[in-house]
Amino acid sequence: PFDLVTEARRIGLDGVVITEHNGWPAHDSDEFVRGIDHDGLVLIRAVEVYTPLGHILAFGYQGPSSPLHGGIEAVEQLHAEVEAVGGVMVIAHPFRFLFNPAGLFTQNKLFEDPRTVPDTPEQAAEHPVFRIVHEVEVVNGGGTPRETRFAHDVVNVLGRNGTGGSDAHSAAGLGKGTTSFVGDIRHERDLIDAIRSGEFHAVQDFHVGRPVPYAKEPPAPS
Repeated sequence: PFDLVTEARRIGLDGVVITEHNGWPAHDSDEFVRGIDHDGLVLIRAVEVYTPLGHILAFGYQGPSSPLHGGIEAVEQLHAEVEAVGGVMVIAHPFRFLFNPAGLFTQNKLFEDPRTVPDTPEQAAEHPVFRIVHEVEVVNGGGTPRETRFAHDVVNVLGRNGTGGSDAHSAAGLGKGTTSFVGDIRHERDLIDAIRSGEFHAVQDFHVGRPVPYAKEPPAPS
């Protein structure tokens, strides 16, 4: 946590969200902010939930009440639990490994059968998971440029904004993917409300001082 705060300050972030895998043990949750001089840096806890269709970031939610099984049904179950507590869901890196060479299966969780790999963003946007989650991650710190461009095109088809996240598991890479919000995010509820309102866009390479915005493109004139 101390390295996290130091690096976040160094690169100029206003806040950081830690999405712990599948939930926070009580002692970890307490230790997250105890004794840290974060001096105005907003620190928010969230959960990165493993589902059969990939990782989903859940804000305002403590973790699955039971193991998630099945396919789309698991995401529907998660959605019901997150909605019950007034939270939001963002599918993380949905197109990771989508364009890697495949054998009998791909490494992508949404399109494991190579025969189903979409040729266009329009085809990808038809996947039912995008009708369940509240938002889609566009910029991921571990993603490739091709995956990022494709995700951006898909969120435009969906009419969403798209978020950005570092996916950093250490101080290295923090800020590689970020989300720029309109107005101040002071705590978890502000973050959830802002995601629901759509007042944000994804940003790449904030950490090296060359931020690239991935804002939603206006619809083409009819």
